[in-house]
Amino acid sequence: MTAASLLGELKDLRVLVLHPQDAEARLVVGQLQRIGCKVKQVWPVPTALPGETDVVLLSIELDQRAAIDALVAGLDEQAPPVIAIVGYESPSMLELVLSAQPAAVIERPLKPFGLLTQLIMARATWRRRMELLKQLRKLEVRQSAVGRVAMAKMLLIARHGISEDEAHKRIQRQAMAQRSSVEVVARAIIEHEPVPRGPP
Repeated sequence: MTAASLLGELKDLRVLVLHPQDAEARLVVGQLQRIGCKVKQVWPVPTALPGETDVVLLSIELDQRAAIDALVAGLDEQAPPVIAIVGYESPSMLELVLSAQPAAVIERPLKPFGLLTQLIMARATWRRRMELLKQLRKLEVRQSAVGRVAMAKMLLIARHGISEDEAHKRIQRQAMAQRSSVEVVARAIIEHEPVPRGPP
């Protein structure tokens, strides 16, 4: 996506602001609403995200450690990006930031420009992650199909005493005759072909 399209996307972005009710929260919510985001503010930190959330702005507070840990533990690989808001650096604070696994970090005092930039970057990173996950799923499906065809060939070889090349041709011919894919034919062979027993 181009920078212009990303900026346009912000107008309908559903942003969950996990932040105490204070002046900073009002600043953040006001800025997000000005750029057209649909904002929901929640505090204290919930143990699970509500539905229909595109981005999470999370104020990192040490007294919310247990809730933050529970929230992060419940996120799956398609969860929306988290942008951490951090006020100071200390070993315990940095540890909590790392455990939150944010896509971006904003330092206090918050600035509108920094907020907008991190929002766009977090969404761009999330989109890239979703594309990579989609590619990974395709590779997993393809690898699974290759494995099924190999197993079907082994079953035909063992059952009929034919060569690997002949087993492959037999699967291909059957797929063409049925106007199906070799994967579908291989699955049918595996499901219906008895596995030959070895010598006792």
